[in-house]
Amino acid sequence: MLRIFKNKSFATQIMFTISAIVLIPILVMMYDISFSGVKDEMLLKTKEERLGTMVNATVQSLTEVLNLSNVESNSPLPFKDMGIIANAFDKIAKPLADGNPGVRLGLFIPETNDLYVYGFLHQYRPQTPEEIKARESRILDEASSGLVAVDATKKPLSRITGSLGNQTFEYLMPVMQQGKLIAIAWADEQVHPVFAQSRQFSLITRYLTLLGLIFGLGAALYVIHNLASEVQMITKGILSMQEDSDIRLPPMPGEIGEVVQAINNMADNLKEKKRLEEELMRSERLIALGRLVTGVAHELRNPLGIVKATVQVMEGEFKTQQGLKEYTKVICEQIDRGNCVIKELLDFGRPNKPLVSPTELNSLLESVLTFTYPMLRQNKITLEKMFDSNLPLVNIDMDRMKQVFVNLILNSIQAMPGGGKLIIKSIETEEAIEVNFIDSGSGIEADDLPRVFDPFYTTRDDGTGLGLSISYQIIHMHMGKIWVSETSPQGTTMAISIPKSYQLAINDDSIK
Repeated sequence: MLRIFKNKSFATQIMFTISAIVLIPILVMMYDISFSGVKDEMLLKTKEERLGTMVNATVQSLTEVLNLSNVESNSPLPFKDMGIIANAFDKIAKPLADGNPGVRLGLFIPETNDLYVYGFLHQYRPQTPEEIKARESRILDEASSGLVAVDATKKPLSRITGSLGNQTFEYLMPVMQQGKLIAIAWADEQVHPVFAQSRQFSLITRYLTLLGLIFGLGAALYVIHNLASEVQMITKGILSMQEDSDIRLPPMPGEIGEVVQAINNMADNLKEKKRLEEELMRSERLIALGRLVTGVAHELRNPLGIVKATVQVMEGEFKTQQGLKEYTKVICEQIDRGNCVIKELLDFGRPNKPLVSPTELNSLLESVLTFTYPMLRQNKITLEKMFDSNLPLVNIDMDRMKQVFVNLILNSIQAMPGGGKLIIKSIETEEAIEVNFIDSGSGIEADDLPRVFDPFYTTRDDGTGLGLSISYQIIHMHMGKIWVSETSPQGTTMAISIPKSYQLAINDDSIK
């Protein structure tokens, strides 16, 4: 039995099991209906044989009487001789009716419309002539359809007639003489009300039960189909989540919905775990790199300081030397440039602990734009400010955050060498304050996106690749986020988010 379910899908197993559970009662019910029908037919057949025997004997006796009466061979009995048939029926039917209580025998002569009845279906009191006449009229009405049918077909007929609870079984047979219909004899007997009602109720019950089982099977198959569809949807969703960790399963009702929610929660946790692992690895790499660049920067600063001091001495002692000043100027400029790089290296490798204070972010942005606006105008860049006027104060290091804003503005300027538009937008969310820098430059290549915050990674020949790395580090110190919100050939959106409930969290190793 278990082999049937081997390597079968969950839906197939359930469908097979429910089909077996439901189909077995259906088959039993169908057999019961069939057997019950056969049983009823047998009971009615017995009644038909019993009544048929009586009617057959009556018809044979009447036929013998007719043959002995010298009836004309080509015509039915004349009206005056119809009494012969009535007398013969009286002699035959009366003993049969007396010997079979509850059986009623009748004879109808179409030629004269005469009706003769013996026996009662029920136990009756003695009746008056008027009651007898009314009874015969009622019996004729009840039997009329059967009489018409036998008159038309000239063949015996058995049937159940009457209403539920008052049904009778009757057997009718024609009395023929030389191919002519002389009379119609019949016998009828009441069908027991309990049998009739039980038969009717049993049939209704069985068919309703069968209908209920079929409906139940259909409903079960419908539920299984829905369940299988939802399971298939979950399977496809999980496969999609393997390719894209941002995809989540759509909400579903019931217990399946709880499973879906659990899967989505697990995916969120795995994504967060992966992010934290990457963050940890990045922090470890940055700490190691910071220590390295700090040492290198110190080693470079001393020789540059000696070179600069030597140049200053030369400018004093050989100031009369023609053309020397031009060379010393170039040397000093390059020394200053080198010192700037060293300062960036030191800022990256050994960041100081932030000095936080409640700050109005829009005011800080305005102060940065005061000295960066000339550069924007010089590079033909239009500035649009979209500041939320109801921003709450945030705890930040003003100088460090100012450095982040300057870096992002300078990046936007460098992304639009032919001019363009820069939008700076500040908004308040439920848990943080966001600042977006939206430029109309050429965008960031897809291959460069994962590395934009890596130290020393730059696409410019004259860049150090430390601006965004330092900005990332500063925002991280404030427990915030910085990311590329959107990029396309039509521009890039850099976004930073600073939590309202900022709590100072600085890695001790990062500030040594």
